Amino acid sequence: MLRSAVLASLLLPTLTAQRTAEGAEPNSTTLLATVLPCGAQGEGSLATAVDADWWRLTLTVPTELFVETMPGAGTQVGDTVLLLLDAGGAPLRSNDDGIACGLYSQLHVAELAAGTWYLAVAGGAAAVAGGSYQLDVRCGPLVPSTSATLVVEGPENNDPRSGGTPTAVLSDARITGSLSSTGTGGDWDFYRFLLLQPTLVRVRVDATATHPTTPRTDDPVLQLYADGAPPVLLASAVVGSDYGAYDAELVARLPAGIYQVAVRGFADSPAGSYYLDLRRVVAASASTNPGGCGGRTLDLPRTDVGPGAPLALERPVIGRTYTLLGSGLGSNGVVVHAFGVTPVLVDLTAFGAPGCFLDVVWIDLPFLLADAAGNAVVALVLAEDPSLLGVPLVNQLGVLDFSNPLGITTSNSVAAVMGH
Repeated sequence: MLRSAVLASLLLPTLTAQRTAEGAEPNSTTLLATVLPCGAQGEGSLATAVDADWWRLTLTVPTELFVETMPGAGTQVGDTVLLLLDAGGAPLRSNDDGIACGLYSQLHVAELAAGTWYLAVAGGAAAVAGGSYQLDVRCGPLVPSTSATLVVEGPENNDPRSGGTPTAVLSDARITGSLSSTGTGGDWDFYRFLLLQPTLVRVRVDATATHPTTPRTDDPVLQLYADGAPPVLLASAVVGSDYGAYDAELVARLPAGIYQVAVRGFADSPAGSYYLDLRRVVAASASTNPGGCGGRTLDLPRTDVGPGAPLALERPVIGRTYTLLGSGLGSNGVVVHAFGVTPVLVDLTAFGAPGCFLDVVWIDLPFLLADAAGNAVVALVLAEDPSLLGVPLVNQLGVLDFSNPLGITTSNSVAAVMGH
């Protein structure tokens, strides 16, 4: 476990410094885009169905990029479309609805060159005019997972869409397989895997050019499925973009459950052998605990629309800004933010605050002010440090309202685990 002083230096409590508000409208051109640093969090709103907010991102070195939208404070937009654009404003990649995030968006690029890039946030079909959103950007690699075992593709038929049995993959693995034919009507190989907790999964057709068995595949297509009969499609990877590089890849944060990944060859591409790498790493997770007194509340940004709603989306991802929303804090209330890694349950009744509890052994107590409506945004900037992976994090708010002999009322707490 990290020492408290070290952890405090890795978790930088901020009020607004790491939340970048969108620039004045119009802001949908390369010249007017709002600058957003890596690791920071953008906040904006989409005034109309045709409104789009552009954000400028500058990379000094080649970077693995993770970008996603989620609900903002107040009235949420509910549905977004996210685009990556080049230095000239030409679209390169987009996502409408991500996986397990309602109608919000997720976008991943395995390696983005140094230079200037743009992110555009637009409203989806179900977007609420004037609704708010958050834009999170992480520029940093996944931490390598444990050593992979070698798994051989199971016997055909291993396509459950036609009654076959997918190959079971029990751990991180390099899978060796082959496609006898390509195209949507050709050979599909399915692999089934189990997740016991929320996990970030990376699936990549990798190092196929060095496969010892020839011929070798070219232009593989990857698809992720929920288990079922037949399996339900969740996402498709970008088709390999560099001839001979075999770079089809898919990264997704998935809840606990059983999933399947399928590999096939693009139409008219050569059939043959391939390597498929399946890796799993610690995923960040968060949940809201009950409690609170005096009407004080601390919550995660959550979506009210789309599959699985209501659904909490925020979680403490390293290299990114972690945001919580406080409410019922009193108009312009003086708020103390307690955060730490050790949960407790101390009844404060004996100290003069009946019905109130302390839920965390704090390592820091920064202060902030609620707005006139009694709301506050709490932001923690998480360092890009692998030592934070798997470390718990507990947050709670207290309001100095002098409504009882102790002089403070407390919110419920939000418990989380830092990860990817």
